[in-house]
Amino acid sequence: MQHQSSAVRAAYAQEVHHAVPRCLLRLQERANAGELDGEGIQLWMEWEWEAQRWGVDVEISRDDLTELVEQSTVVMDREKHRLIHETDWQRWGARGGRETVRRYGVQWMVYLALKRWGRISADDLDAARLVR
Repeated sequence: MQHQSSAVRAAYAQEVHHAVPRCLLRLQERANAGELDGEGIQLWMEWEWEAQRWGVDVEISRDDLTELVEQSTVVMDREKHRLIHETDWQRWGARGGRETVRRYGVQWMVYLALKRWGRISADDLDAARLVR
């Protein structure tokens, strides 16, 4: 791993956190677009469950939800952010992970993991992107 300046390390140590997660916007959109069939009911139930989990009224308008998400944005220590979402990653990943792998491929996911774990640099990740 390349040596990084203390300013760069400090920037990586901070992450943006949404106390009201952005995924609610997509879940609400999918729930409202679905038909009243098995899949549509499942989408609504997922929206309702997540909204209640985060203390959001399930009848909230799109504009109000967007504003709520944006107003909930804070910058915090990376480790604290990861700790807050410790139980969320698996649930969120299962929601879109398979689609992401289908779109970008397993090898790209490997590069992302290596970057996240500090085994490759941002330049290495950019180089991998260019190869694809």
